[in-house]
Amino acid sequence: MMRDRFIVLVNATTSERTKHVDFERETGIKRNTVKSLLDGKQRFNEEHITAISDRFPEYKMWFVFGETMPEAGQISPEIEEVADSYGETGMDTQ
Repeated sequence: MMRDRFIVLVNATTSERTKHVDFERETGIKRNTVKSLLDGKQRFNEEHITAISDRFPEYKMWFVFGETMPEAGQISPEIEEVADSYGETGMDTQ
């Protein structure tokens, strides 16, 4: 569900305390709208999807369709987090 992916995205890209303000600053979506979208009180429209996709193009396919295609640069915040932590462990042999 898009709302679930939105929650993941907001949590991955903002601080918990200032997430509504941070996400507004990142995307231009008003903080009250961000809160309503997070709470499920408002549905996503084309403007929201466009703003999110413009700011986070690497997450576009995941956000809209719930699918990733890493070979095409289409990932999710979870994939990025795993890749980042993999590199930090020193396990990356390349």
